[in-house]
Amino acid sequence: MKVSVVLDDFKRARARKRPWITEAEEDYEFAVGIQWSKEDLRKLKNKGVRGLTINKVQPNLFMISGIQRQNRSDFKAFPEGEEDSLKAEIATLLMKNTLKTSMGEYKLSEIFEDGIICGEGWIEPYVDYTYDLLNGDLKLKKVNPLHIFSDPDSIEYDLSDAEFVVKFSPRLRKVQVEKLFPDKKTKIAAIGEGRLNLNAADTTTIQVETDDYPGMDSQFLNETEASGSIDGKKDIYDLTEYYYKKYVKKYLVADKVAGNIKEATDKKEAEDYVEKANTKASQAALEAGEQPEENGEFKPIAVVIERVIPEIWVTSLIGNEEIEDRMCDFYPRWKTFPFVPFYAHRITTAIKDTENMVQGVVRSLKDPQREFNKRRTQELRLLNTSANGGWLSAKGAWVNKSTVKKFGSSPGILLEYKQGFDKPEKIVPTQLSQGHAQLAAENSQDMKELSGINTDLLAMNESKSASGRAIALRQRQGLVMIQRMLDNFGYTQRILGRFLLSQLGELYTIETATRVAGQHFITKTFGVPVMTQTEEGEQMPQTDAAGEMVLQVDNEAVGAVFNEVLNDTSIGKYDVAIGEVANSETVKYSNYLLLTELVEKGFPIPPDVLIDESQLSQGSKEKIKRAIAAAQQQAPATA
Repeated sequence: MKVSVVLDDFKRARARKRPWITEAEEDYEFAVGIQWSKEDLRKLKNKGVRGLTINKVQPNLFMISGIQRQNRSDFKAFPEGEEDSLKAEIATLLMKNTLKTSMGEYKLSEIFEDGIICGEGWIEPYVDYTYDLLNGDLKLKKVNPLHIFSDPDSIEYDLSDAEFVVKFSPRLRKVQVEKLFPDKKTKIAAIGEGRLNLNAADTTTIQVETDDYPGMDSQFLNETEASGSIDGKKDIYDLTEYYYKKYVKKYLVADKVAGNIKEATDKKEAEDYVEKANTKASQAALEAGEQPEENGEFKPIAVVIERVIPEIWVTSLIGNEEIEDRMCDFYPRWKTFPFVPFYAHRITTAIKDTENMVQGVVRSLKDPQREFNKRRTQELRLLNTSANGGWLSAKGAWVNKSTVKKFGSSPGILLEYKQGFDKPEKIVPTQLSQGHAQLAAENSQDMKELSGINTDLLAMNESKSASGRAIALRQRQGLVMIQRMLDNFGYTQRILGRFLLSQLGELYTIETATRVAGQHFITKTFGVPVMTQTEEGEQMPQTDAAGEMVLQVDNEAVGAVFNEVLNDTSIGKYDVAIGEVANSETVKYSNYLLLTELVEKGFPIPPDVLIDESQLSQGSKEKIKRAIAAAQQQAPATA
């Protein structure tokens, strides 16, 4: 990809997102308690007043984040048909293992927090070959939302209609860049200027501006530029990774006899395959005594199909110099961009103020929070200045006027006034106005309504006699206010689940996949009874000393099924669908109680379903289910 095209697209995407970045930076500041402007604090300080910051935004964020963490869900592959249940079960085991080794549930919680703060959260998967040189380990990295720039014309949540996505990594040290591109050290050393300049594509003189470095202070940049050092290093580089769709023509061969579609490397290979297949079919038809069509030829059984499809490529720039242009590591198994977004709240219809099209919880709380801080600061200032109302007395009435002036409000002070004068009166301080109290009550209610945190969600309005089930139901009803962002987060998890499913063949071999599944699962699923011959010549299943049937694993069947799960790229389209199941112990226990109530009311729920939904260990579940099965088998014989 031409550097000029990369810079033009980056500039266009940045121009669209720049107003949002300004608001998002302020959202993060409000979340951590930086809620006053420097100018306002300076004015208050000159008057001897400290600006109070009573951060009511942060507890709301903690509450919503806690709800997500307590209600985490696991990925699960659901079979599209009954014949796909085994493949779905294996895919689920492998996806869970991948998510566990990559600490995926914690990464998801981190981007959820980004989303509820500023509106966006991003996860980028990558493969780490540090410890597994053959297959590598899939890792998930939380990306700074201020450094991701998607196609401004894209409106789909999953970026399926985007033409490009830019990931900008500023201020990298030379050792970091060389680690990313170990075979490009010579080219990196030859780069004269490592800083990005979007204002001119053909210059090497960087223009240090805040706009070129989202989230960075211009004064800091200018100072470090003058000293020739940032973070104590002289060689500083900006990395721009431009992921884009490269449209290429592909040739497919549709074979009606074989019943498949095969991709050819080029047009000639496709035409040769079709010619051979049709010639072979014509000869077979003549030998069978069939007659050709009216034109003297048999109907072709294979045809060439031409399609223009997008491949995912990435162009990497150091400064304004191209380092490499290559196909994305995850293509063709994953046919879109390797970024998983989360949007807490967004609208896709373009409006004038584009910075408000994507936002989190903090955006609507900033004005009430500013009002609250200023009002509390004013209240404290008013209270301090009016605490000592002073004294009302005739001139010359005090014996020692300086003592009254200095210690007139001290507890236990003895004040003397001269005889012949009226008794001095203490001036009663002005009470705080009722208006302040009214504003305090309104502001507190505003914060609750705007954040979606209400008494139902907190279960604060339940009586002491309310059951746990009633409290849980009230909390679930209270989730309606934040259900939209939770629903969006569920969509994000499904996208990540589909990505993990597509990469199983790159991350596991048949051997490692069977180790993840476990020997017990392999034996139970693919085991066949070992038969032995009795004295009467009959074939009977062999049993061990405990009376258990001896099973022998069918290794051929294991290899066939696991190979299909790992290497069939269409499994996520035709065989299984990615969904979610409860991971929270509270939710699991609630489901278990619901099932037991249904059983008590007479619903025919199988016992093994109850056992699976219980919180017993997997080993205990298997023992109980085997005992139930043995009892069911003995019941007819006993009868």
